[in-house]
Order: sequence, then C-alpha cells, then structure tokens
Amino acid sequence: MFDLTTVWLLMVIMAVISLFWQVRQFAELASKVAQNYCKRHHLQLLSVAQQSWRLSWKKGPKLFVIYDLNYSADGLTAKKGEIVLCNGKVEQVHHWS
Repeated sequence: MFDLTTVWLLMVIMAVISLFWQVRQFAELASKVAQNYCKRHHLQLLSVAQQSWRLSWKKGPKLFVIYDLNYSADGLTAKKGEIVLCNGKVEQVHHWS
C-alpha cells in the first residue's frame, strides 16, 4: 500500500506545511507586537514585513525571524525599526530616530 518513497514524500509535505504554519504564527505575533509597541511609544504604525530568518544550532535549535517595522512619529516621515523573534518569542524590538 505505502512504499518508503510515499512515506518520505508525506513527511516532506508535512514539514513544509508545519514550517508555513509557524511562519504565519510568527507574522501574527510580530504584527501584534508592532501595534502594541507603536501605541506605547505614540507612533503611527505603517507596516510590518518579514526581512529574514535563520536557523541556529548553538545551545539547541533556534529559529530567528526578523521583521522590518515601518512607523511614523509625525505622520509625514517614515522611519524603520526591527522586531526579532526567537522560537516564537520576542527577543528585541527597537526603532531608529
């Protein structure tokens, strides 16, 4: 019924679906963090976009996902910031003036 090739193919498909699901959860978390951060610092949130991601194996497996944070302090000029997530938790958020 199932040969080894089919099993491996199903495992790869499930891994891709799982990775997509995790990336979507990270994007939702980054969006919420950006909204709260901008509200707390009296900034206007313009956009949040994924910049990059990387895997690290130091002290266990870690998935770092970095998001660009675009905001405006005065409503006229756009400025950038960054949100760094590590394994689904906020590592740091900062913006540049």
